[in-house]
Amino acid sequence: MNPQTTSTLLPVHPVGVRAAPGAAFRYIPRSGVDVTFERNAGSGNGNVDPLDRLWPRRVRSIIRKALSRWEPADFIETAELLASELVTNALEHGHGDVRVLLTFTDGRMRLDVRDGSPESPVLREASALDETGRGLFIVKAAADGWGVSEDGTTTWCTLALPSLGPTP
Repeated sequence: MNPQTTSTLLPVHPVGVRAAPGAAFRYIPRSGVDVTFERNAGSGNGNVDPLDRLWPRRVRSIIRKALSRWEPADFIETAELLASELVTNALEHGHGDVRVLLTFTDGRMRLDVRDGSPESPVLREASALDETGRGLFIVKAAADGWGVSEDGTTTWCTLALPSLGPTP
């Protein structure tokens, strides 16, 4: 984000999304959404606390509302899927607050999820019998690009914005 955008952050509560303890929502005019929330003590080390299991759904709802003016619908569904997978991975494997940042630049939607862990996620292929381990595989398959920040704390992915742009 450029300094001008950062300086215009406005605290808001997304319509239709109830506030949760320890959560902060920001709308960045014409640029995206910034959501930060505290994880519960039971999340991390491969586990997700029962209360934190609500966060992927909450983030999907925020993403849907942020992208509601864009068409086609499958673009929004893909963005929701990517957000859900990255937030779930952050809850399972990170520590500290989780931050979800959705931005639009150069004809792309970029989704960054910070999990607070300096350990970079590892793409692996789960066996047919594994119940978990497909998150990054799904992200790689659905996104136009993905990666991890140099410090390992943030996983990101991108999608090309539909050429029609936002509807009035």
